[in-house]
Amino acid sequence: MFAEIMQSGIPFGYQQANCHNISHYTSLLLESKGYQCAKIWAFAPVVYSTSSYKLIRIPDKNNLSPGGKIDWGYHVAPILQVRIGNKVRKMAIDPGLFKTPVRYRTWLAKLKTRKLIYLIMDSDWYLFNSSMLTNSELQANSEESSNANPTNIKLPDWFSDKHITDFFRYEEEALEQHWIEKGLAVNETALAFYDAEIKPILHSKQHQDLVTDYKMLVGNVFHFETIFRDNNWNPEMNDEFQLKHQEIIAKYREIYFSNLQKWQESLASLNEIIKK
Repeated sequence: MFAEIMQSGIPFGYQQANCHNISHYTSLLLESKGYQCAKIWAFAPVVYSTSSYKLIRIPDKNNLSPGGKIDWGYHVAPILQVRIGNKVRKMAIDPGLFKTPVRYRTWLAKLKTRKLIYLIMDSDWYLFNSSMLTNSELQANSEESSNANPTNIKLPDWFSDKHITDFFRYEEEALEQHWIEKGLAVNETALAFYDAEIKPILHSKQHQDLVTDYKMLVGNVFHFETIFRDNNWNPEMNDEFQLKHQEIIAKYREIYFSNLQKWQESLASLNEIIKK
């Protein structure tokens, strides 16, 4: 099953972002084959604490990030219960980090982040929201909000004045706007850009200015999504930058939309199999 996941075309090689989209698609792929999985979520202190900026930091094997590292606020992967001998082990599936299924504690150790908090949850939960509401505020307003939908995570009192996370399913806005398909298309297009345009000139002294521009575009997923997913601009990806690289941007914008259509069809096929 792991080999099939590796051969599915899921863009594990671009690790800047979209682990939640990769994880959810992988969980649906497993479900379409008759396997029920959960997800393991790991949160760096920056996500759950107002007093910490600590992130999960891993090496950037593609050398796209300026500092050679990739920072995550959280990371997520599918997790399966696997019988090994007379024991059942929780095995994480994360080809971006490991070329084989690994025990979930091995997966957590790979993240090398102090004060990491992890949750193992049903695979239906797609993503989470964070807010600055404190527990005390939630308790004070409990009578007024008694008819509201309850949160699916209840944090202890010592979490007051910290970020509160509430998970949601892949439905409504996320489903309507194809968040999974867009995330997979972004990662696949970024990988194609890296392989064809950056890797051949990465160590060429005469092309270092171009490499710097391309790294700024592809190494920062926010910039990449701004240009290709949103057809927009930001202070770094301004009119001057986009005019300078208009030909290659036009080329990969077409590739992005082709990839998006492919993932929309692929996800629809998975859902059809699951419904049967």
